Amino acid sequence: MDNSPLVLVGWMLVAMMVVGMGLTWGWSFWLLGFFGMGLLSVAYMMTRKTWNQTCDSQIKVRASLDELRQVLDSQKGRSSLSSVPDSIGSDIQDIVEEIKNQLGNLEEERAKISIIVQNLVEGVLAFDPHGRFLFSNTSACRILGLDEQQLQGRSVWEVIRNKEVAELVEKCRDLRLDERQRAEIDIHAPARMTVEIYGLPLPLAYQKKGSVIVLHDVTQLRRLEQVRAEFIDNVSHEIRTPLAAIIGYLETLLDEPSLETPNNRKFVHVAHQHAERLSRLVNDLRSLSEIESGKVILRLETVGLKDLVDEVGEMFQPHVQKKHLHFDNQIHAESRVWADRDRIVQILLNLIDNAIKYSDDGGSISFQVERLDDMLVFRVTDTGQGIPSTDLPRITERFYRVDRARSREEGGTGLGLSIVKHLVQLLNGQLRIQSEIGKGTRIEIDLPVPSQENLPSPSP
Repeated sequence: MDNSPLVLVGWMLVAMMVVGMGLTWGWSFWLLGFFGMGLLSVAYMMTRKTWNQTCDSQIKVRASLDELRQVLDSQKGRSSLSSVPDSIGSDIQDIVEEIKNQLGNLEEERAKISIIVQNLVEGVLAFDPHGRFLFSNTSACRILGLDEQQLQGRSVWEVIRNKEVAELVEKCRDLRLDERQRAEIDIHAPARMTVEIYGLPLPLAYQKKGSVIVLHDVTQLRRLEQVRAEFIDNVSHEIRTPLAAIIGYLETLLDEPSLETPNNRKFVHVAHQHAERLSRLVNDLRSLSEIESGKVILRLETVGLKDLVDEVGEMFQPHVQKKHLHFDNQIHAESRVWADRDRIVQILLNLIDNAIKYSDDGGSISFQVERLDDMLVFRVTDTGQGIPSTDLPRITERFYRVDRARSREEGGTGLGLSIVKHLVQLLNGQLRIQSEIGKGTRIEIDLPVPSQENLPSPSP
């Protein structure tokens, strides 16, 4: 409550006493009295301001406490306050108790999350903005051979002896919160294994970021992939020789005049067709196996797309004419990419073959390019039957066919687009497929363009 009037009365009494003493002792005391009154006036003004501020602060504190009490009561499901506390001490005590309960709940949730993370199969490591260790789980210590008891407060280079992993941790601090880094490395200690690593930034207080890395042991998966690739490679290699002999003998029989009987030539012709299809399948499997295993050696050079498309298109002229297709090459003569010529030919063979197989009579196949920064977008568009949207995500999987009956009829192996996808990735490009039922398919391939020093010198 504001007691300013009482203070004013006190100051008036003091002033009356000073006046009385001044009348008694003379003018010398009057001067002293006026000086004292000035000091007292200044003191009064300062006291009054401080007193008012104190009262205002008390009112604000009580109002804030009342609001906080209302918030806490609303969280408990109460529509209104049952009573208003009479003292600040009781309010503070209630708030402290509520905070204790909230902290207890938070600690319980933290313990649950800690138990879950500790029992993950994937390893998890966390570091602060300065690269010092914050947290690890059991799987991370097992994968990297760490002693969790000796990690606290140590830097990333002390904790992790692998250079690639340590560098990944440091890079993550500079990433946006929606970005992440991925790497796959071979670890030789404490055991030989292949580890897939995901690194991402860790948001901390004061807008600072630490790092989190997640380790996934993919040793068994990579070993199975290697066994599969070796099996396909060995089987395709062993089949090629007897298959070549079978095709050779069947071709000889087809030219044999003694087969001029109602059924013999027909039977040999069917056997020859299936043997050739099996040969294409074996060759595609072998090509795909070599690409996936990294056995393909690239010979990068400047490749002109227009002439190459015309050259590959000539190989399909009998099929194009048979179905009365329009072959439209709209690529400019100066359009060039930095790639392996043989691999581009392999990509074109598969794309044009598919476009011809799945285009109706009288349709068209067109080729265009578009420059986009340091990449050249190469497009192959046909007016064929199209691909359902539900099949598009799986169209590049090996042996996946949209229309199995038609694929078998056309002699497809189901590996063409899978080979194209792997070859494009090998050339540091990107593959996109757009299609609509009844309106055809458009395939786009981003390929790097040659740098200025790689461009051919102009002829004199």
